[in-house]
Amino acid sequence: MQKSTTVPATPLYALMIRPDEEHGLALTLDGEEIATGADIGALRAGGLAELRVRAALAGRPVRARAVEPACPTPWNMIVCPDGAVVDVAEHPAAPEEETGLQPADPPAAPVAEHRDPPTPPARTATNAPAPAALPPLLESDAYRGMWAAVWAAHADGDLPTAVALAYRLETCLSGWFGEDAATITVLTARAWLTLCQRTDRHDTTELLITTALRCQAARYRPETDTIRTARNAHACWHMLRRESPEAAADLAGRLADMLAILGEDDRRRDVLMQERMADR
Repeated sequence: MQKSTTVPATPLYALMIRPDEEHGLALTLDGEEIATGADIGALRAGGLAELRVRAALAGRPVRARAVEPACPTPWNMIVCPDGAVVDVAEHPAAPEEETGLQPADPPAAPVAEHRDPPTPPARTATNAPAPAALPPLLESDAYRGMWAAVWAAHADGDLPTAVALAYRLETCLSGWFGEDAATITVLTARAWLTLCQRTDRHDTTELLITTALRCQAARYRPETDTIRTARNAHACWHMLRRESPEAAADLAGRLADMLAILGEDDRRRDVLMQERMADR
């Protein structure tokens, strides 16, 4: 096979085996469930078979990160079209020109990264990062008005209405176009607006977890939005934990899984450590 250093950094597939109440275990690939069962060996084999198919379709080896409930450290690998699997210590970061993501150490204390919303019609903050190009659907006559209404409500300080309008637009786009870039853009906006409300920490954390996973599964760009959403979920979970340890424990597993999928290993270890301390 070709040298691991020559295998492109993207796509990086996320393979996960997680507990499942009905079947014992469930296997997901990029957040999509592909198999269930009690035999973890069979699920591992099934996951590798799926990755082999992806490699065959790409005509080259592909990168993947696998996570299992009993293993605190993700398994980084390269899977070849012939089924060969090569372990790697870590995967390289995606090229800067592709993601715009700059390496950053985890914060000493989790703080939600409130930033300007994703690609609103107008931006006034001078220190805001440059927005990505707005998906064509949101610039079309059919949806431009609905998108503008979201940010008009935000500008008026009416966050509940802005969230409701974003959800309506997201539902409309999802029904017609599935996980299109426009759908995910509106989803990230809804998650950001919900976070800004500072109301139900449990539901907000859950929404941020779901949003990060949907962004990752859809290969949403810019990747910085996906990472920021994941880190905001971690920060919001810490705030929830101070308010209600029981409610935070309910989301700890899903949060840790999401952070593992996105390679946020330090934050994942923090969640697991906090929960171990709470169980003592």
